[in-house]
Parts: sequence; structure tokens; C-alpha cells
Amino acid sequence: MTLPRYVTLAQAAEGITKYRYNPPQDAVDAGVVARRVLGTDKHKVFALAEELNAMLDNWRKELRYLKDISEKTKVADLVKAYRNNITYTKLSVKAQRDYIYYLQGWQDSRANGVTLYQCKLGDLVTPHCQKIYEQHAEHSVSLANHTLAVYRLLFNFAIRHGYIKHNPFSKVLRRADKPRRTVWSREDVRAFMNTAYSTFKWRNVGLIVQMGYEYGQRMGDMRKLTWQQVDLEKGVLHLEQSKRRSRVTIPTSTGLLTMLRQQHAEFGWQQYIAPSNVPDRKGGLVPYSLFNLSRVAKQILVDANLPSDLVLQDLRRTAITEMIEVGVPITNIMSVSGHATPQSLTPYIKNTLRSATVTQEMRGLT
Repeated sequence: MTLPRYVTLAQAAEGITKYRYNPPQDAVDAGVVARRVLGTDKHKVFALAEELNAMLDNWRKELRYLKDISEKTKVADLVKAYRNNITYTKLSVKAQRDYIYYLQGWQDSRANGVTLYQCKLGDLVTPHCQKIYEQHAEHSVSLANHTLAVYRLLFNFAIRHGYIKHNPFSKVLRRADKPRRTVWSREDVRAFMNTAYSTFKWRNVGLIVQMGYEYGQRMGDMRKLTWQQVDLEKGVLHLEQSKRRSRVTIPTSTGLLTMLRQQHAEFGWQQYIAPSNVPDRKGGLVPYSLFNLSRVAKQILVDANLPSDLVLQDLRRTAITEMIEVGVPITNIMSVSGHATPQSLTPYIKNTLRSATVTQEMRGLT
């Protein structure tokens, strides 16, 4: 019988065989695991030994990543080290996904002349971080505040291990997070898309907006949508949402499907459905960053004579609000929006004349 690593047999005075766990001294000194008697039940002992060895292996893996961290380390490598940290691996799967979602949301933002992920820890200062925060707060204050909190946590992790002496994100001034209630009218959406589609350089932004509005999805997912995710024969979108990992399957309207087929004729040679005009290293085109998408959208709003307070993030709210107002059952809305519970749709419910009129019509009072 082969024993698990660091497990030995010991004979008790009464003649019963016991199993002991004897891990290396450095792991004991670090407080990762301890020397102990595991018991006499072989199956329970083997299971417990597997759990203890997994903790020890994670610790050693973490040390391998951490030993190379310094002020010359790039932010991307610090993120990798943090993801192999024991504290991170003990988080729930949902929390781990949320943290990575927030961290990756800023990875392409520019700081000190390079993208944030490529910036060295020692070169990153608060003014750089404030600028990045402001760029994303223009798109969504709530999302920017959540992301800022995670970056503060990440750099505090680096401070605790002695890699840096200060946290450049700790002094970033946050905006007050006031819940947005703005929704686009159908006329607003139509005017935006007409203006975007009328100019070639804005056409892909128009398509991103049309997909986001009709599918009821986040701009972050639509800007990175690939041809593999849309079945042009059946006219169906297959999407795993980046924020909550909910999987949705949504039919495509005739008008949007026509646009997608036309787009495929011109852009089907590369990965993304509606990319920017910036080439990548593999000969394709990179997707719009959230910042650039917002920047171009503001130009289109001006050209279309639309209110300046409209932002692209409101299109998902607009789509869900429209579903609620026309009386679509909550469970059906969830199949499109990807929300896990009916309660999570509460922020989208508004007291409007239209919704009240639909309600009265359904009661037979009009």
C-alpha cells in the first residue's frame, strides 16, 4: 500500500495502527500545515492527507510566484501572483470570478505611457491611477468604484509581502455612486444607430450598440463578441456573460441578423464581430476598449443631436425596462438578462405611465 506524501505509520501502545502527518519543517514554520496524528481510519486519513497536501502545494506554488516580485514587476505578474495566493484560492468561485472581472476591466487602460497591466509596480503613482479611475467612472461610477476597491486590495497584498512601500490606488478620490435611472427612448436608439451607420469609421460602434440594445447585454460583452458566439444560420446568440458567467441563448431579430451577415462578409476574416481599426499581432483587429467605445459614442451623440447624459451602459437597463413595461414575465426576462433571481431585477422596475397603462389594460380597465 502506497501512503500519501508525508504520511507515516505509527504503532500505538494498544497495538492499533495510526497514521501520522509529518510535513517539511519550512511548511510547519510558516503555519501552513502542522505535524499531527490523522487517526486510524485509512479512507478518512487518505482524504485528509490529500487536503493537507493540496494546501502545502498551493503554498509552494505561491512562493514560486512571489519570489520574483519586485518594484520592477509588471502589474500583470502581480495579478498572477495574487491569483496563486492562498487567500485568493480560499475565496468562493463567484468571488474569484468577480475579482478577475474587475481587474481585467482596467488592464488595457493607459498609465505612464503603457497599459496598466504592463506598467511596473514602482512606476505607478496615484495621478496615473486617478486618471484611469476617471476614465472608467465616466462610463460607470459603480463599476469603477468596485474595480478600485479590488485594485486597492491587490496592492495592499503587495505591500504586506514587502514588494512595494505604498499603494498608488489608496489615495484615488472616488465619485459618489448615485444609482442611474436614465433610459434611452426608441427614438434615441434609432437616431444613434442611424448616425453611427452613416459613417464608416463609426459603423462598428453602431453595431455594438444595436447588439447591446436588442440582446439586452453589457457593452463589455458586446465589444468582445466573436463570430463563434453567433450562429448566423439559425440566428442565435450563445453567450457566457463575463461578469456573472451566466449563459444565455438569445434569438436574433431579422434586422440585426441582416446586419451581422453583411458584417461577416467584410469582417468575418478575423475574430471579433465589431472590432476597432487597431491591428493585433496576429493580423486581426483588437476590440474596442471601454474607454474608446465611450469616447466614440460621445462624438456620435453630439453628431446625432442627442442628450449628452445618455451613456452606453444605460442600454441594458433600457432593454430590461422595456421588457418589464410590456409585461414580459420575470422568468422570461431572466433568460435574456442572465439574472439569477427575480429580486435582482428590482432596480429595473420603474413607476411609469407606460407600465401603469399596460397594467390597467391587463386588468381590463381601459
